[in-house]
Order: sequence, then structure tokens, then C-alpha cells
Amino acid sequence: MICPPERICAIQRTFAARWNTNYCIFDLFLKQLANLKLIVAEMETITGDLADLRSLCAVIEHGGITRAARMLGESKGSVSRRITRLEEQLGVKLLNRSSRAVSATAEGRAFYHRSIQALALLDEGATELRNTSLEPSGLLRVTMPVDLGLSIFPPLIAEFLALYPKIQVEVLLNEVVLDLTANQIDVAFRAGNMLPDSTYILHRLTNLSLQLFASPQYLSQHGTPNTPIELEHHSLLLHQWFLSAKPLTFYQGSRSHQVNVRGISMANDFVYLQQMAMLGSGIALIPDFLGKANCQTGKLIQILPQWSIGEPRTLYLLHEGWRLLPAKVKCFRDFIGDQFKTVDFQA
Repeated sequence: MICPPERICAIQRTFAARWNTNYCIFDLFLKQLANLKLIVAEMETITGDLADLRSLCAVIEHGGITRAARMLGESKGSVSRRITRLEEQLGVKLLNRSSRAVSATAEGRAFYHRSIQALALLDEGATELRNTSLEPSGLLRVTMPVDLGLSIFPPLIAEFLALYPKIQVEVLLNEVVLDLTANQIDVAFRAGNMLPDSTYILHRLTNLSLQLFASPQYLSQHGTPNTPIELEHHSLLLHQWFLSAKPLTFYQGSRSHQVNVRGISMANDFVYLQQMAMLGSGIALIPDFLGKANCQTGKLIQILPQWSIGEPRTLYLLHEGWRLLPAKVKCFRDFIGDQFKTVDFQA
């Protein structure tokens, strides 16, 4: 049966229309595929630096891209693009490629040795971080005033070390306010009437007040003052904050008295003043925690305990405002905070 000419033309037109439609669809598919490849390549460029190094090491160690891709769980094309990207970034040919084999160039071999060392250090660091999150460890650097470091904190730090044997504590006793970042300090203790640097995270521990203490020997020789005004006739041991000509202000409820005192010895360290008081040299104006610890042993006696001198100073623990606080810092902060909640250091 012979098909009439008009039927043949109709069939040709139908075929051409379908071909054009299919061709457009296929062409659109190819363009989308090309765009997808560009997106994948761009993502790899953004996120692939370490993966590129690992790919190079795997290719050299396994002697080929196919085996390296199988070991890395990637496609051959992905691994090949990583190598090419590395070569373009470095401006050096790293691999000799042929249809039969892949081998490292001299530059590639040298870069490989550097890369495996760097990757080993990174893997080791990541392992240490994971272990640290499980058990606190490492060196903890702490700074505090001398008087605190020689009185309150030794027994606390000894107990902390017993609880966390993998942490080492280095204590810097200093009256100078140190920058935590510049001096690589993890935790600082500071006392003052004003808040310390607000760039740090602050934790209030307790109030510290100054009180008067003298030895039994001094009081037996010079008598015990019963009112603030009687201090004008006694020898005082003062911190250098207090000038000898500046009167001290005493508070008792709503009452206050200003007294001109005579400082026979002044120092920039409260522990020195405490020692001088125990030797009978005079009446020391020192933090209450320093004096009361020696009252229990009978070496010192508190004078005018019903009066307070000046405004109390607040003791803070502070550290830098890390988003992820190191485990050693977090453990130490929580331990010290719990100790100050359960123990009265002013008693």
C-alpha cells in the first residue's frame, strides 16, 4: 500500500514537531546538568580545603585516583577536581597523570610530606578536644592578689587538684591588674568597689571588708581602744592606699566618725601588715578573712568589731567571654563558686 503524499507530509510535520520538542527538553536538561556541576564545584571550592589535602594524600598513598576515590567515598571526578584546584591555588603541578597511572611530581611529593604532618596535627588536636570535653585536663593559669593567694586559696586549689588530677594550676600572685589575653590567663580574681573590665564575664563571690586587728602583746602594752577616736593614740599598720594624713571613716548603722590615725608602717601588701601585727608592731587594718584566721589561733584579736571601715569591696572571679568555655575553666569556676556558697570565709 502506497501512502499518499499528503499523508507523508503530515507524518514529517509530526515527527519534526516531536523532534523539536524532545530536542528542547534534552537541551534544557544538559543546561541544568551543567549548572548543577558548577554549583557542586563551587561548593567544593568553598568547603573543600582540608578535603583537598586529604584527597592529594590519598591519591599518592594509593597510587591512583580511582582507588583514592573509593577509599574516600567520593567520585573520581570529585577527587580529580580537588587535585586540580590545589594545583591552581599553589601554581605548581602536583601529579603526573596518564591513562595508565598517576604519580607525584617532586613538588607534589614534598607537599605531600608537609600535608600529612599538618593533617596529623589537626587530627590529634581534634582528638584532644573531644577528650577534653569528656574529662577536663591541661594547664590552667590563674592570677590573684597576693593576700588571697597566701590565705584563702591554697586549700581550695589543693582540693580542686585532688578532684581533677589531669589539670595543672599555675598561680600568678600579683597586685598588678594583668590583661588576660595578653598574658594567656584563664581565670582572674579581683576585688574592688567598681566592676572590673566589662569585656570579661564576671562572677561575684563575696564581699570583703577591712577590719582592725592587733596581737595580745600589743594590747597588753598599749591598751585596747573601745571607740574609734581612741585610735588617734595608737600606732596603725596601713596599706599604702591610706595616706597617714587622711582620716579613716568608721560606720555603725547611721552613725559615722572620721578619725585621724598615725600610720607607723605602710605597705602595698596586706599579708605583710598581718605579719607585722602578729609581731606586736601595731594595729593592722587588713581584710577580715586575713585577721579572723589568726583570731582562731589566738595570734590576733579583732578591735572594734561593731564598726566597719570604709565601703566593703566585692571579690569577683572573671574570665574571657568565650562562646564555648574550656572544660578546665568551667570546672574551676563552678568549683570556686560552690566553695564560696558553702563556706563562710569571713567567719
